[in-house]
Amino acid sequence: MLFFLLVGMFIVDADLAMQKKTEVKILLELSNHHATFAVDPVLKTEGVIDLLEEEALERFDDRMHENGGYRREQAMFFPQADSVTTDPIPFSRYYVDFRSWRNDHQLRLQYNGKTLVTERATKGPARPGGGMLQITVVTERGEELQLAPKTMVGPSHVVVAYIDERPFLPMLPSHSFPVVSVEELKD
Repeated sequence: MLFFLLVGMFIVDADLAMQKKTEVKILLELSNHHATFAVDPVLKTEGVIDLLEEEALERFDDRMHENGGYRREQAMFFPQADSVTTDPIPFSRYYVDFRSWRNDHQLRLQYNGKTLVTERATKGPARPGGGMLQITVVTERGEELQLAPKTMVGPSHVVVAYIDERPFLPMLPSHSFPVVSVEELKD
């Protein structure tokens, strides 16, 4: 009986982890979509769509707070009592501008247990339909997590977050996974 109870708790814990991943992904997508409306109005009149990064981050913060109850301090989002996660979420941003969105980009990020930083950003060859974005997150244990490649269709704002949550039961492993949002700038 105890065995079945333990298996049931493990299933509940895994289900909670998947729900958190889905909720944070949706939250990042909504926040990033709102951020990508922060385009430079002067350049836009000249036919150039370029992101005002400071305004974009403010818009991103507003949506993270409104939709998820998170507040930002530097490169970390801290949950409130009603947030989907209980532990802070480190994140990293990368902007692919109008001059290089047709090029392939490889991002390598490092998670050290507290922060998520871009270790390397490499620009590759151009593709007529838009570059491929490949993101690799290296965990504190040295494990390399490769996210599914994304094709860019215009200048893009990329946000990568790393969720590292305590489990439902202390005897189970933590929930650790990266989440990415890639949004084209809106004109």
